[in-house]
Amino acid sequence: MSGPEEKVTDAELEVMQVLWEATGPLTLAQVKAALPGRNGDTTKTLLRRLCEKGAVGQEKREVYYYHPLVGREELGSYRTGRLIEKLYRGSAKELVASLVAHEQLGAQDVEELRAMFAELSKEEGK
Repeated sequence: MSGPEEKVTDAELEVMQVLWEATGPLTLAQVKAALPGRNGDTTKTLLRRLCEKGAVGQEKREVYYYHPLVGREELGSYRTGRLIEKLYRGSAKELVASLVAHEQLGAQDVEELRAMFAELSKEEGK
């Protein structure tokens, strides 16, 4: 894969989170306000890079407005796949085993996973 998903850094991901949570396009000032720990120039640079990478679009009105071109789920799916490849040698089962071993899954999580696996088994049986 060589799309924008592959190139989004952790710092840029913070900006993406702000854009995903917005109800519409945001100005630079609005993005800066949502990231109080970030320097304004840094935020502007991150937005510019995201635009260059094709992850964010911009529209010129009285000022520039920014909106995501890559969805949270799309980026999450890509990054999860990369994590599984890098840390768990491509085994999603090893990822889940690690979560269980480190007590990262609560009772509610386990029940939801059971329901997902049951549904998956039903679909495979069709």
